[in-house]
Order: sequence, then structure tokens, then C-alpha cells
Amino acid sequence: MFRDQVGILTDWFKGWNECEQTVALLSLLKRVSRTQARFLHICLEHWLADCTEIHILEAEANNAATVSQWHQEPKEKVVSLLLSHLPLLQPRNCEAKCEYMKLLQKVLTHTIESSLFVEESRQLLSYALIHPATTLEDRTSLASWLNHLEEHLSSGYASRAPPSPYHPRQGSDEWPSSAEALDPGNAWPDKSPSSSTSPAGQNGHMPFPGGMSSPINSNNTGNGS
Repeated sequence: MFRDQVGILTDWFKGWNECEQTVALLSLLKRVSRTQARFLHICLEHWLADCTEIHILEAEANNAATVSQWHQEPKEKVVSLLLSHLPLLQPRNCEAKCEYMKLLQKVLTHTIESSLFVEESRQLLSYALIHPATTLEDRTSLASWLNHLEEHLSSGYASRAPPSPYHPRQGSDEWPSSAEALDPGNAWPDKSPSSSTSPAGQNGHMPFPGGMSSPINSNNTGNGS
């Protein structure tokens, strides 16, 4: 019976994209005991100990100077870099987080204006909303972007957009809605800031440029490049 259930779950898991798999795994991990969590942590550390590639990728992901250089890259490459590096951001790296937020804003603005990279933008928002590096204030701004993107999609995206890898599971329960994103149970709890100073401010929060309390109007954003 248990083996059959695991088989069914595995089949589902294989059908999800990487972001959906991550969201599902995190949801399950939050339901395990601390002993189970520590055991899984030990297993993962052992598994990744000799994985040079992931260590190099993590170093890049947490280098604010490296991330800031991505502003010069083509949009398609920026989206790919964000998807591969954002999940590896360390929670207290406020300087690097600031650079990710700036890039994320540019990608989302471009998506809303052009209807390109829709699936990727939703994945990036999902990663950012569940990431332990984001504060409640960050998640409030991110949830506003998610809501704005959903409104854009419902206002006629399907009739205007060119063919794109729009995943059939978008809009399903695996994707956090703007309301779910603000539920403390769906994100890591905020921790006390470290004693080190950073340009992000005392609480580690780095708002989007322009004091974003809500998504920017595409008519006032420049070219979104």
C-alpha cells in the first residue's frame, strides 16, 4: 500500500516542473519533525559534498557584484540566470538580495508589457515568495506583483501573446495566490537581523526601486530593459 502511494506521488512529481517540485517539497518539509529535518539535512549535505558545480553556482548566486552585472545581459539570459541562481541565495545576504529584486522588477515589467516569459516570471515569483531571504514586507510587494500579473493574464493575454511554454498547471493550487503568499504558514518566518550593516537597512528588507508598495504602471516605467 505504502509502496503504491509512493509510486503515485513519484509519478506526479515527475510531471511537475522544477519550481513546482520545489514548492511541493518545501510544503512537505514544513510538516516533518526537527529530527526528520536534521536527518534530511545530513543526507543532502553528504550527497552534495563533492558536487563542485553547485558550490560554484552558489558562490556566484551570493556575489552581489556578479549579480549586478546581469543587468547588461539579454533579457532571455537574465531570466535563465535568475531561475538558476535565486534559489541559492543565502538568507542574510541583503546586498545580493537587493540586486535580485532589481532584476526581478525589470523581468516582471517586461513580462507585463510584452507578454513574454510569463511562465518564467511566475516561477521567479514563486521562488521569491517562499524564499527565507525575503521578509514579510518583501512578500507584500511580491504578492502585489503576482496579483498584477494574474490580472494581466486574465485581461486577454491568451489572445495577444505569441506561443510560449505556458505550463498547464499554472493557476492550480501548487502556485501560491497573492493571498496565500502573505500567509505566514506558506513562507519562512522572519528572523532577527545580523549585527553586520548592509545597504538594505536594519531589517534586511530591500524594497523595489521607487518605493514599490504596489506594482508599477507600465506607462511610467521606461523601456523595461
